[in-house]
Amino acid sequence: MHTSQALRSSHFEYQRPESGKRVAFSAFCADYHDQDRVGVVSPQLEDGILHTAYALLALTTAFYDVQRASGSDFFIYPQHFAVIGQDPLEASPTRDRTDSADRIGIASCAGRLDLTLDEAGIGGAWAWLDVWPASNWFTAPVTPAAMLKKVFDLHINRLFWPQDLTPKRRQEPATENGDSAHPLLPDYARRMLKTRLKSVYYYSSSAPTVEICAAQPADDIVQLSLDRLPEAVRQALEQDGHPARPHSRESYRQVSVDDFLEEMADCFTA
Repeated sequence: MHTSQALRSSHFEYQRPESGKRVAFSAFCADYHDQDRVGVVSPQLEDGILHTAYALLALTTAFYDVQRASGSDFFIYPQHFAVIGQDPLEASPTRDRTDSADRIGIASCAGRLDLTLDEAGIGGAWAWLDVWPASNWFTAPVTPAAMLKKVFDLHINRLFWPQDLTPKRRQEPATENGDSAHPLLPDYARRMLKTRLKSVYYYSSSAPTVEICAAQPADDIVQLSLDRLPEAVRQALEQDGHPARPHSRESYRQVSVDDFLEEMADCFTA
């Protein structure tokens, strides 16, 4: 629980990007509750680390504020979850399809990572953001429907989702007979998501509505997280010109649950 000792709510500020006006934590996360289940959809391993680290730390700090206020000792972590993109081993004429299906790798900017999803493999970066233990890391095929199904299965209340991962922007792969490779969600899932979800945030948005600014203690933790990305990922990010150090701020587009589910309408059966 390193963040419970290192961070305080005063290490985070919230503002409107268009005006620079400071706003309260409640403007970023209305009706916060320490039992909120927070999910980050990360099509590539590093996406959530690069674009939602400060939000995760801010929400984790809010969680520990509640624990500290109780006045008793605690050993507990927030219910925060990472859904990371799968990259299966491709079948070939000399490789059995069943064997390939069992060899699920992790998608990253450096290509497929054939590593285990644990702290010694590729989970260490998430652990430093207190998305822990390893049972809070999941994988799913990188399609809107498959990722959304995992969100549904995990009973997520607050969702961070990459803005370009929508059925209108990304086509679902098809099987040989033309059907969707990943089944659509039943309509009851849409109705239950409408009830469960409290807030949705698009990251990597061209039109953000809220920004988090963080102080040095948060930067230090984000740096430790970045340092624990696999070496191949760090090298690929450096080659792409991505900063190798924290940038002290993140921005998101807050969208209503209704608008989000409308964007995802093609992920559900009629």
